[in-house]
Amino acid sequence: MKKTQRLIIIIGDISLIPTCTEIIEGFHACTVVKSLSEEILHNVYYYNKNAVYFAQSYNFAWTIYNPIVIQLSKSETNIDLSILGCNNILEDFPKILNAHNIDVGDHASHDSTNVVHSTKNCLLCKIRDRQTDTPEHIVYETKSFYVVPGTGAFFKGYLMIVPKKHVMSFALLPQEERNEFYALLDDLRSILECIYQKKVFAFECGSGRTGSGKHETSIVHAHFHLAPTDMPVLKEVQKSGLHPALIDKENLGEYGEYPYMLYVDQDDNWFIASDPHDYYPRQHPRQVLANWMGCYDIYNWRIHPFRDRMDIIAMEFRDFCKQNSQILPEWVRNSVMFED
Repeated sequence: MKKTQRLIIIIGDISLIPTCTEIIEGFHACTVVKSLSEEILHNVYYYNKNAVYFAQSYNFAWTIYNPIVIQLSKSETNIDLSILGCNNILEDFPKILNAHNIDVGDHASHDSTNVVHSTKNCLLCKIRDRQTDTPEHIVYETKSFYVVPGTGAFFKGYLMIVPKKHVMSFALLPQEERNEFYALLDDLRSILECIYQKKVFAFECGSGRTGSGKHETSIVHAHFHLAPTDMPVLKEVQKSGLHPALIDKENLGEYGEYPYMLYVDQDDNWFIASDPHDYYPRQHPRQVLANWMGCYDIYNWRIHPFRDRMDIIAMEFRDFCKQNSQILPEWVRNSVMFED
């Protein structure tokens, strides 16, 4: 998967640097630094970001930091030669870094800071109300939640738990609804483990109290993902550059103010990364899982929706519940939606 925590040195005429600096400071995975040292780089990398340093010429003493060097130019961008033209920095800077497999993040100009996240255009609210253009499979429903196969199912058994209430994260749910969610999560994990013979990794990308700062195209209505997999969760997440802390799930409500990444491993250990200074790549848990599975190129659900697999997951879930209806608890039988 794409990397962060790299030093990017941009060399160019002093007259070009101010404009370039202003634009590059807007990339969420980049921090512009005024000087170079091991301590400065460590402080930037701690938040899973890249350090960007501007200079008029290159100092070979900087080689010890293994930098990516970009030449700032008044001419056109040349990605192969790492030449950044000053006329289209916003689009060309990520392209150059993409060639080095580096993630610079979304740009602040695309943030939803001034966007009102209403229910009117919310996809998950439309699914709840059965008003989508493409029929969705609601396979399970309780008082406060519904469950659907996840879009972008590059693995078997992908389900999503969605609150019926339009909230930005599960941390913002009232305690009573979180208790309902915990019980629902346990029931669904048990069913998925029986169907796919693998324990379940669960995760959420919380959007903070308002969803402000998320990309304008992001789905901020809370949704919790379930993935049957043998992936060693904490090990792979840490390899990606994030270092979430172990928490008691009963304290989840304390983390609703800011965006967070929540990872629940197969042994029901809850880990959260919630520092507002951290950089969280979009679809990060999906990236980590796809990278571990060796299919990183298909992690993005927008590009690879795998809608045919959603049909299969719904069929497998419903078939299992039909075949085992006599041994399922009554509250589970009453919650399964056997038809769309």
